[in-house]
Amino acid sequence: MNEIDLEDDALLLVEQNFYFLQTGSFFTALAKEYPLVTANNMHISKNFGEHEYQFNTIIIQEMLEDMHTSSKDKVVLFEYFVEMNAFRGICMAMVEALRLHSGFKIFIEEKLKIQYEDFFDLLSLVRNVLSHNIHADIYLDKKDYEGTHQRRLRQHRGSKIQFNFKYATHLPQMKAPSAEYGFSSTIDLDSLKEDTAFLDVLSLWELMMISELCFNLVISYKLSSES
Repeated sequence: MNEIDLEDDALLLVEQNFYFLQTGSFFTALAKEYPLVTANNMHISKNFGEHEYQFNTIIIQEMLEDMHTSSKDKVVLFEYFVEMNAFRGICMAMVEALRLHSGFKIFIEEKLKIQYEDFFDLLSLVRNVLSHNIHADIYLDKKDYEGTHQRRLRQHRGSKIQFNFKYATHLPQMKAPSAEYGFSSTIDLDSLKEDTAFLDVLSLWELMMISELCFNLVISYKLSSES
């Protein structure tokens, strides 16, 4: 498989995961607002050629009831897994795309300039943590950040990841909601310890903004390539 095909696949995966994130969030909001469980819609099956699989209606009912009875501000199980899997998929695909010597990498380097390496390190950390994690509270493991830490020290870039992004400055072609729209993330790799909760390092809002930025960078690149 050549690098152009690999790039196309990676960028498509970023887009697909972002669509999944947006649609999953919609269904979460819908289930919290309306009682989706009825006697008529609980029997769900899927055909796999000659075989039919019956989904567990009791589990489905429990999940829907949990969403509907929870407060709108509480993160429920369905919502949690939609978000974490989407964040992981987006960052994984972006890291793989940026490892290729391709037009996309050149485009991102030109857009982010001196912040490119910090952006790559930020994506790598998210990908590593969410790929290796088996803890409900997403605790850090040394292997999640040690490679990035050592690479930064070898390159004399220091231990602190600092990434600041403002759409009006860095990506004006994407119409942002306001002139100040953007985010910043700072992570001191020296201060990270095993068993630290990941969401104490990066908040859900930061993860959402990182994911949105990845999607917008992909769309911007594709539009620039077409023109």
